[in-house]
Order: sequence, then structure tokens, then C-alpha cells
Amino acid sequence: MEQKKNITLVVSDIDNTIADKFGTWGNSLDVAMDKLSKLYGRERSDIEQDLLAHVPESMKHISGPYIGKDLRSDVACTPSLKPTSPEQEKALEKIFHEWDIDKSKAELYEGSAATIRKIKATGAKFVLYTDSRESVCIPRLAKMGITADMLDGLYVLPDLKDGEVIHKPVKGPAQELKDALGDKLVVLPPKSNKPNPKNMQKILDDMGITDPSTTVMVGDNIRSDGTAAITLGMNYAWQKGGTVIDEPTKRCYNVFCQDPNYKLTTEEHLSQMNETNRPTEVLESFMDLNKFYRFTSPERLKQVENTKSKAIDSQLILAKKAISR
Repeated sequence: MEQKKNITLVVSDIDNTIADKFGTWGNSLDVAMDKLSKLYGRERSDIEQDLLAHVPESMKHISGPYIGKDLRSDVACTPSLKPTSPEQEKALEKIFHEWDIDKSKAELYEGSAATIRKIKATGAKFVLYTDSRESVCIPRLAKMGITADMLDGLYVLPDLKDGEVIHKPVKGPAQELKDALGDKLVVLPPKSNKPNPKNMQKILDDMGITDPSTTVMVGDNIRSDGTAAITLGMNYAWQKGGTVIDEPTKRCYNVFCQDPNYKLTTEEHLSQMNETNRPTEVLESFMDLNKFYRFTSPERLKQVENTKSKAIDSQLILAKKAISR
């Protein structure tokens, strides 16, 4: 059996790595589309195309799906879906309310929390690194039950308005998490999306890492998450489980995602794989990190390496003595 690699730092993506996002988006939107079809007495495909035809030009630069991030706004931009009676308006609001509840779910994959706590208990460091904006990421982590003591760092992109960095307010548990993180929360430069070796190097520097081979980046996106890690000599664990997409999500994705560079399924991610981002390990779930890595503190790893070095030196001395006899 192959020996586990010693790891002192785990850098992990969030969405579809430690928690589902695509499935939550797809399933909530799939249900809502069926409800809209029934409410308006129109074919679902007709409503879908109508929604797409009225996507604002300002939204067409975004990566990912054009519909389903804010369904109320999507419908408001589509003239044919304007309610024609108080009863229809009330029914429409109910659809929005139910969609919002379903879409807002944020739950860690099974075993993610236990794996993070195991990493931390060994003295190894754990960092989250995402392209999500600060105001989106922190409330989502709070809903997942992520606490400041589970993290050594949280690296996010800034919120922007008219090209300028702004700090949108968060409330309740999200504000509590933000306060508890303190300097652990790092807002990266605007538009410095993955893959970005400079951002990754900053994380290594901030964590005091001098040997990238003792670190691992974990993520579902082979190009975005793997490229910078491999470039810097880190391990890259592909969270393949985050690319396994169910039928409702595929259905919505195939209709509403117009960006050819936005990848979702396992096959699409594999199509981007080459020598610059090839995973060193493949995970079926985040829990599988335990199968490939032995987590340890830098100090403990140094002690182990010194002990091994002394043992090798002793063996060499004994070998030389045996030869000279």
C-alpha cells in the first residue's frame, strides 16, 4: 500500500468541495420552473426561453448560469410573466418564497466538518480559498456551521460597485463569524480569480510554508483549483464527488448556462485536464483526504525528518565500519 503523504497545510475550495452548491441551485430552480409553468399555463420550455431572452446586458458578462441566482429579478425582467391578477401575484410570491428557502440551503457534505477538525487537531493548518465575494461567502459559511476555530485563513474576492471595492454589511451569525475571524479573513485583489499563482503563493507565505510539497489544494474544478497548485509544486486533490451532478441540475444547467467556459460535470472538468493541472490524487468525497494524507504540524514533521536523517546517518556509519573490517 502506498505510504500517506505528510501534509502541514490544506487549502480548500468551498462550493462543491466541502459543500454542495450546484445541486442546491439546480434542484430549487427545477422545482420553481415547473411551478411557473403550471401558474401561467404555458410550456416550461417556452417560459425558459422567454426568461433567457430578457437577461439584462449587464448580466451577460458573468460566469455561470444566467437564471436562478435571483429568480424574482429574473421574472421581473420578463414582461410576459407580469402578474395579471392579485391572485396570480400572490401565487407568484409563494413560488419565490419557496424557491428562496430551497436555494438558501447551505450544508456541508457528510464528513466535511469531522475531516476539518481532524486536520486542525493534528496541528496542521486549514485554509478556505474561494472566488466567492465576501458578502456571499461569509453568510453561507455561517449557515454551514463553519466557525472561526476551524480555520487558519479565509481568502475571498471583494464586493465591487462601479469598479470600486466595497464592504457590504452582513448580519446575525454571519457578522459574528466575520468578527471572530478577524485577521484570518483576507480579501484578495479585485478580479484576481483562480487560477492565480500569486494568490496561492500569498496563502503559502501567510501560512509560513517553505516546502509546497507538504501542502495540498482541494477543489472540484481541475483548471481553476489545480493549475496554481501544480505550478507551485503543491499536491492537488480533485474533489471528483463535487462534479457528480443529478438530472434536475443538468436540466437547468443545459438551458440556462450560456458561458462555454463554465464547467459543471465530471466529463467537462476532465476535458480541461492536462499536465499543468493533473490531480495528484482523486477524491470521491472530501472525507477521502484521510486516505491519502497524514496531517501534521510543521514542527512535528521537522522532528520526524530529523529522526529519519539521524537513523540514515547511523546506518551509513555502521555500513562503513562493516566495509573497513
